[in-house]
Amino acid sequence: MLSDSTSLLISLFETVPRVMVCVKSADGRYVAANEAFVQRASRRHVNEVIGRKAADLFPVELAASYEAQDRSLLATGRPARNQLEVITDASGHSGWYLTTKVLTNAVVGAPEVVAVSVEADLARGGAVRAGGVRAAVELVRREYARALPVAELATAAAMSTDQLERAMRRVLGVSPKQYVVRTRIDQAAFLLVTGSTPIAEVAASCGFFDQSQLTRQFKAAVGLTPGRYRDLARTEPPGVEPSAVGPR
Repeated sequence: MLSDSTSLLISLFETVPRVMVCVKSADGRYVAANEAFVQRASRRHVNEVIGRKAADLFPVELAASYEAQDRSLLATGRPARNQLEVITDASGHSGWYLTTKVLTNAVVGAPEVVAVSVEADLARGGAVRAGGVRAAVELVRREYARALPVAELATAAAMSTDQLERAMRRVLGVSPKQYVVRTRIDQAAFLLVTGSTPIAEVAASCGFFDQSQLTRQFKAAVGLTPGRYRDLARTEPPGVEPSAVGPR
């Protein structure tokens, strides 16, 4: 049973376009969703979503990313706010969204993941020159593992460094340097949860100078060391019977 606050959230956004809302149980199954989420999942009715997992509704890589985010949230309890991501539906159509995820307890000891994704129109220009922000973001997403000076990002965005700084803070709430670091940490978190690659190799593959730098920045952002994060993310979430949780 959903909490009153979560039920109200779903009710408020039930038919709001371009804002996706969903709730998942600790074992990764959807327990509620609004119409926009159902459509993005290429389904016609919410009943086709309830009880399913991300892997049943979205492309493999996207589903794995969702599940890694959920495990991070369940392991640390720290909300993920304004995460820029490309969400692709089953037909291959993609869109840019800003996603926020938080934990809530419908029943004591039974955490649920509540996610809200708002369409981010980065393709158009305007006051914040969103098209340039998109170009910079796409460069970071492709090349996060190497050194990315702000000047290079600004060139990709066809802006001065000051213009890019202001635009990214307005659109994403972070500076270009902060976005690069956040992208690297997000990728490191994904690798820590979904594989057994040694942490030093994770650091190198995500653009960190060494394991020590990854540990410092990861702990500052997530609140845990990479090793502790990996250990917690692989334990059963609270309130879920071990037999109910398999590979996600």
